[in-house]
Amino acid sequence: MFGIGLPEFILILALALIVVGPEKLPDLAKTLAKQLMELKKTASALQDSLKEELKEAERTVEESEQLKEGKVAALPEGEKDEAGNLEDVHPVIDIEARPTEAVYREAVKAATPEADEATEQAEKKS
Repeated sequence: MFGIGLPEFILILALALIVVGPEKLPDLAKTLAKQLMELKKTASALQDSLKEELKEAERTVEESEQLKEGKVAALPEGEKDEAGNLEDVHPVIDIEARPTEAVYREAVKAATPEADEATEQAEKKS
């Protein structure tokens, strides 16, 4: 422990007892122990954060090397229907040159299939 042997440690405790006094020595020891625990927690958090940053940097280097080599990661495929055809899970809504109400109706249809029937019924009533 910091190159201090048992005789030196006893001498330091005796001096602390004389300087601080027997009434305040337990409180001082508690405070010192709390500060050491906080220091250990902070050091551990810093170490974990540095490890995460190192992993992120390594991942970035690997990705840049793959790009240089021409190996680009493939995008995930969409969901397939019963026939094995790819379905468009998130359809793109074309909003150019159309009124806002039409775009809204199409967005609602894409979000919920049940709304399709309700929208058609509302359009028939109007």
